[in-house]
Amino acid sequence: MDYLMQFHWWYILVGIILFFILFGKKKGGVVSTRLTASMQVLDSRFQDCKSEADFTSFKNDGPEHIDIEIEQLPLKVNEELEFLINGNLLATVKVKRNLEAEFDHWADEDIEFPMVHDGDELIIVYDNTEVLKGIFRFNQ
Repeated sequence: MDYLMQFHWWYILVGIILFFILFGKKKGGVVSTRLTASMQVLDSRFQDCKSEADFTSFKNDGPEHIDIEIEQLPLKVNEELEFLINGNLLATVKVKRNLEAEFDHWADEDIEFPMVHDGDELIIVYDNTEVLKGIFRFNQ
């Protein structure tokens, strides 16, 4: 019992501080603007797809973040989808093994993407055909 009473409780405090030093620096922070695009299916082959598109900007000069995911694609692995914002090519993305395509990037990375505003249009194109479409709106 004396051993438990002599335990150096400050070890726990040092452990917590080290945890925050190692794992505390994450991108993001306090969200200032979040835009979400609800996707509309334009091609019946893509009816069963699950899709989400978000653009987030942060206070205190945090980098912007864009995340576009489409799951359960009726395509083969390595086939390509084009992601367009307001008619301009954002990215060409290949279908992964789990039949999803994803564009998930931060503004401070090497990949550049435009600032997204309320009302901007996101179009997903496959084989020169528009298959999904959404309008970015403020997330309520």
